[in-house]
Amino acid sequence: MRVAILGPLSVEGPEGPIEVGGARVRALLALLALEEGRLVTAERLIGALWADEPPANAVNALQTLVKRLRAALRPYDVVESRPGGYRLSAQVDARSFRDLARVGELDAALDLWRGPALADLAAVPHLANVAAALEEERLAAVEARAEARLAAGLAVDLAAEVAAHPLRERLCAIAVRAMAAAGRQADALALFARTRARLADELGVDPGPDLRAAHLAVVSGDLPVAPPAVAPAVRRRGSSVKRPLTSFIGREEELEELTALLSAARMVSIVGPGGAGKTRLATEAALLADEAWLVELAPVTDPADVPGAVLDALALRGAERPALGVQEEEVTPTDRLLAALADRKALLVLDNCEHLVEAAAVLAERLLTDCPGLRVLATSREPLGVQGERLAPIPPLELPPVGAGPSVAGTCPAVRLLLDRADGVTLDERNVAAIIAICRRLDGMPLAIELAAARLRTMTPAQLADRLDDRFRLLTGGSRTALPRQQTLRAVVEWSWDLLTARERALAESFAVFAGGATPEAVEAVCGAGMEVLGALVDKSLVRMDAQGRYTMLETIRTYAMECGEQPRRAHAVHYMELAEAAVPHLRAHEQLEWIERLAAERDNHAAALRWTIDSGEVELAVRMCGALTWYWWLCGYRAEGEAWSAQVIELAGGDPPEGLAAAYASCMFGIGTGHIGRLLSEPDSLLEVVAELERVVAQARAEGPVHPMLLLGRAVMAAMTRQDDRLAELLAEYVAAEDPWLASAALMVRGGWRSADPTAEEDLERAVAGFRRLGDRWGLSEALLTLAGVRVAHDRPAADLVAEAGTLTIGWVSVDEAISTLTTVALLRAQGGDIEGATTDLARARAAMSDDTSEHVALRLRLGEADLARLAGDPADALAIYEEVIVTLPAMEDVLPQQLSWALTSYGRALLETGDLGGARRQLLLAVEAFGAAPDLPILASALAGFAAVALASGDAERAAVLLGGASTVYAGLSGGDADAARTVADTRAALGDAVFEEAYERGARMSRDQLTRLL
Repeated sequence: MRVAILGPLSVEGPEGPIEVGGARVRALLALLALEEGRLVTAERLIGALWADEPPANAVNALQTLVKRLRAALRPYDVVESRPGGYRLSAQVDARSFRDLARVGELDAALDLWRGPALADLAAVPHLANVAAALEEERLAAVEARAEARLAAGLAVDLAAEVAAHPLRERLCAIAVRAMAAAGRQADALALFARTRARLADELGVDPGPDLRAAHLAVVSGDLPVAPPAVAPAVRRRGSSVKRPLTSFIGREEELEELTALLSAARMVSIVGPGGAGKTRLATEAALLADEAWLVELAPVTDPADVPGAVLDALALRGAERPALGVQEEEVTPTDRLLAALADRKALLVLDNCEHLVEAAAVLAERLLTDCPGLRVLATSREPLGVQGERLAPIPPLELPPVGAGPSVAGTCPAVRLLLDRADGVTLDERNVAAIIAICRRLDGMPLAIELAAARLRTMTPAQLADRLDDRFRLLTGGSRTALPRQQTLRAVVEWSWDLLTARERALAESFAVFAGGATPEAVEAVCGAGMEVLGALVDKSLVRMDAQGRYTMLETIRTYAMECGEQPRRAHAVHYMELAEAAVPHLRAHEQLEWIERLAAERDNHAAALRWTIDSGEVELAVRMCGALTWYWWLCGYRAEGEAWSAQVIELAGGDPPEGLAAAYASCMFGIGTGHIGRLLSEPDSLLEVVAELERVVAQARAEGPVHPMLLLGRAVMAAMTRQDDRLAELLAEYVAAEDPWLASAALMVRGGWRSADPTAEEDLERAVAGFRRLGDRWGLSEALLTLAGVRVAHDRPAADLVAEAGTLTIGWVSVDEAISTLTTVALLRAQGGDIEGATTDLARARAAMSDDTSEHVALRLRLGEADLARLAGDPADALAIYEEVIVTLPAMEDVLPQQLSWALTSYGRALLETGDLGGARRQLLLAVEAFGAAPDLPILASALAGFAAVALASGDAERAAVLLGGASTVYAGLSGGDADAARTVADTRAALGDAVFEEAYERGARMSRDQLTRLL
């Protein structure tokens, strides 16, 4: 993704421009872009965004802005949370401008400017100051380019710049020289005079030396200006650094940072795991030095031989003679080095120090102390520990995102390296997924990627990707001229492994149990090791620590560790089961987001632990862990994942709750049921069986102790599904009065939605909103707000504020499928309220989030939403085309549900009605009713009946319309309170008949049986 700030703020992804709306959201993006790739603290962001009047809860306000920004940038996950702040991973044109200007590419640098920097954000004081500083940089580049052109004898025109900045003396001086060089001495002298006068009038100063020198050059005729003398190239006094035969790819930023470190510190160590490219990076840095020597320590086995190896690299063995009076045998190799390097300004590279760390550290410190012009650059898998040492950790190469196309993947350093080293492999749509998989499975490690590239001479990318589970046997084709430990992937890891102590090796083997990294607390609980040993593994580059303090192990190292010893699987499963159980109450309280983030970070660990418990027959662990995780999966929209795990756990448990675990078992049943609700509605016998079983298990669970309130609420939902209205009302009344505030709020929300046509519905929903707000449950608040908004929109009352708030509460942390569904709901509510533009933006965001992994059902809902929006926006032709497309493709969908087909046909019928095609509308509505069979989804059936009423009204039979509306209200009491189309039909029919006639016909319909209503159709 590219962010442009050299002009109005703009964003472009691989597929084209990305719209980011909202001035404060755009300002947030600009602030993050200015620190490209670096942490920006929350305190700094708040100070810049709300300089004068920060909101009462500034941290929450900032989090809301970040979520809005993330939503706008989806599917690109480039705004990262870090302890204390946020970081943006994107290319920024200001950085490119500076890089190009620094190397003298001034034309290309200035071409990046599209107008005044951050022109659309000048109202933000901090950004206005930044824009002024950027303008200063631009003018400096303009001046430098003009001077270079003058020196080359080329024409220069600075009239526009001088007019815009008449008091900028250097600019005016160059313009004076340029005019004179072009033979316009009179114009040059006139410009000097104007500038001098303005300086005196406005600033009260005389011209500075640059401007005076330019004036003197004009009046003396000393023109054209001679180009500045070019400094002679510095001759390298000596070097043992040879330029590699292969291209340098993907480490340009690291090289720049390393060069900056070497200019600021005399002792720098590049640290990282084997195969990360430490030697190559050090070599490239050494090639930039005037005098550099590279000492290869890998072949050295005796620490005492380290000084001698340096002497050999400098070709000084025996070259330096001892001083007069000093015996030859008294002079040590270190003495020779000190004598040779005492007055040299050079860079000494000590490569591969990890097996000789102490000896290398002693020598480096001695040389740095006695040779003031010397700098030392070391490469090692752990720091040398020398006083003043600065570390340059080398990360894996940047990886392409999963699912990226060739245009995006081809820009990632890991892919670029693979393609460069693999002869004859071209990236295209057919192999991009396999090439991405190779780079990601190999952790972006350069040596592993180069070994894989060698294999691509005899295998296709897909064949190689499929065989990487056996990576150590597969990746053995390294360069014959490389060191033995760099010729195979196994040798690379073994070299590091052999340097570990027994305690370090034991922890490394145990640490491999963590599938997705671990917190320090998890390492201590599962592996029984303290921070001292864990810190040693970090120092030796076998474990990495990220900015959040989380520890991870590269997949290749983890695979090797799992081969070497046993992992504490049961301790791992117990720890993550306890974490999941501890999270449950927090997932519906103010700490909701914090615990969602904690569980999100442990998804891989939970999956690995569940897999082990199921495969090992650990029934209690499996039931408890799955039961607790059900609520996270359900809350975040990972319902297919929850259903799959729950089904396996229920099967493992043998179909009956283990003693004392009925609540956890019932939660697993809930996890299965949420994935089958649609199907169960069309299978009444199966539905009744599920209801009876759930009632039995929940009753057993309540006898054992407290149960999750959602299980209780599920009983009410099941009563609604089985059309037990009296029982539904009874359960909801009980739960509304419950002491548990979450259960009471949820029951109010369900009751308000169920009775949305009732005058008390809004009061219930408003109480639900208030309850969830007090609890801090963002999911519950979002659902309650959307339900309340639906009721208000159906009654043609404003709901924009409710919809806007609901749209910000969950998008940042739910699954992509759930986010698409929420955006679709929000968009349709906006459209029904008249905000077509806002609805269009929401659906565009939903469409942008789609991928190959999006479920068919979510994609169908979005497509119907797009059709509904076209209809509401007054574009019936587009709406009809989409409905027809959906109806044609629905039968080909896997597991298509009757209610999905019925809803599509109902919507299509309404669209036909709006075009005046009454016969076509009636035919589609009949098909919608027939699609249900014997067990219709009541809200959708009621909508279809309301559609028939609209057809009757349009045909001139308002009384028949009123009868059908009465019948529809009996089928589903909340119809006219939640269906805007039905509510309009009710209002229009009442207006056509008058209140008395309407009420009589409406009541007549309400008393009819379903068979009687069906005959009316």
